[in-house]
Amino acid sequence: MYVLNQNNLVKFITVMILAAPFYLSSCHGDPIIKDPEVQTLINNFAANGAVSVDRTGVIYVSEYGRFVNTGGSGTRIFKLSPRGKILDTIRGLSGPMGTVKDSKGNLYVNNANNTVTGQVLKIAPDGNRTIVSTIDGWPSSMTIDRNDNLFISNYTAPTIHKISAEGEVSIYATDPRLIGCVGIDLDSKGNVIVANFVTADIYSINKKGEISLITTIPDIVVQNFGIGYITVVRDTIYATGIAVNYIYKVSLDGTIETFAGNGQATQVDGPVLEASISNPNGIAANKYARVLYISEYTGDGGVRYIKL
Repeated sequence: MYVLNQNNLVKFITVMILAAPFYLSSCHGDPIIKDPEVQTLINNFAANGAVSVDRTGVIYVSEYGRFVNTGGSGTRIFKLSPRGKILDTIRGLSGPMGTVKDSKGNLYVNNANNTVTGQVLKIAPDGNRTIVSTIDGWPSSMTIDRNDNLFISNYTAPTIHKISAEGEVSIYATDPRLIGCVGIDLDSKGNVIVANFVTADIYSINKKGEISLITTIPDIVVQNFGIGYITVVRDTIYATGIAVNYIYKVSLDGTIETFAGNGQATQVDGPVLEASISNPNGIAANKYARVLYISEYTGDGGVRYIKL
């Protein structure tokens, strides 16, 4: 017979206390699922561009700034802990946009875009900087696969570029519909998912470079501002409606739903459809912890987060 002695009782109580936040029950015994909320990770924050999360959960947010002459006015990338502490500031950049970090700790960034050409810059763990490639057009955002292959979208050219782990640069796909694309990520099958900033179209590109339309998010384009960036979590696409102050959830079959935001360009926390987000722009996920991070393009600036 099992005897619940004092030590076992303490262990049992400890386990129940730890489990309580994750599983609540109604008086009928049914589980109560807490609705996700929009919360503020950091406010009064200058970085308003792309967001990425590395394999350790560290967050990178680009300070794109504002479009001036032929590029962004920002000069920095901020490195944040999952709790919002600024761990480092990478300086001396020119309108930095998309970032990713590879398995060796190198950080890649779309830098020095002038609407005609842009750099793919590699920043090594020791701070050494190397221009991996100069790409025609406006290389805008990037994603990376498990083998450290980069995929890069292009705002002013009809291309998706691929840069292999060995540094070989190639055109992965080309199509007129790709002009205007910014947000980019990969689904579970390795298809490239890319979103058009101008038209709010979302496309899938298979490994043969063949393009198919997933969907178009309707009624969100204002003065050519449609989808800011995207991230893909368990084959669900999350897209920022930068001009309309919403975040959308899109399935790979094209089903669209409003996921977060109340349409107001302010910074108010709360349940996802009651909270407000000021022109949500960059979005990325810690895909293991299932947390979204969103940058705000206007207002006081900040990084918001949503636990899925």
